[in-house]
Amino acid sequence: MPISQDRPFEIIVLGPPVSGKGTQAKLLAKTFDIPHVSTGQILHSIKDDIANPLAQKVAEFINAGSLVPDELVNQLVADRIKKDDCVNGFILDGYPRTLSQAQAIDTAVKLDYVFLVNVSDETIIERISGRRVCKNGHVWHIKYSPPKTETVCDDCGEPLFLRDDDKSAVVKNRLEIFHQNMAPIIEFYERAGILIRIDGEKHIEEVFQQFVRHMIYDLRNKVNRSSGGSPSGTATI
Repeated sequence: MPISQDRPFEIIVLGPPVSGKGTQAKLLAKTFDIPHVSTGQILHSIKDDIANPLAQKVAEFINAGSLVPDELVNQLVADRIKKDDCVNGFILDGYPRTLSQAQAIDTAVKLDYVFLVNVSDETIIERISGRRVCKNGHVWHIKYSPPKTETVCDDCGEPLFLRDDDKSAVVKNRLEIFHQNMAPIIEFYERAGILIRIDGEKHIEEVFQQFVRHMIYDLRNKVNRSSGGSPSGTATI
């Protein structure tokens, strides 16, 4: 029986803060011409839309640094992926963040892949705590993209500083919360057999190649199985 070509690509990209998951989700979306659906962008667009009846409610959670309740996030995601531009699929970024959210999306769609971008806590801390910003929002990094003068923004000449939420102690706390929330989600998708781990410590292009190689390998195996052939070797990601 031939593989159906009319089923959309439905993909989730998971990962810790500054793991590069957003960048990879955008690259995948562009490659497969499907929308990049970021729950962070959805929530902030609602927060900033004074005409939206949910604006004040969402703003209260975001401004308090709290997670928006699962029920509300689940509904927003469900509404978003029903839009016409998602007819051929979507890349979900920043969702799910709880087991309840994972269970909700699992009942709504048939996911093809759930990618987990793995980056060590040490690397995450280095990436975040090395960031420097100015009051105009320009971002530099003392190791990866240093300004000419360590304490001055090259773009506007304003002083650079380390944001309070970028300090090592704060980042460590954020990572602890991330791991606590993500552990049951990882187990959920591992049991479903659709979790793929990606080495996020490599260069952006090398990370993206891991996604593509896995998808190509998987599709080849599906074609082989549908035609009665045997899998072509083993994947090296």
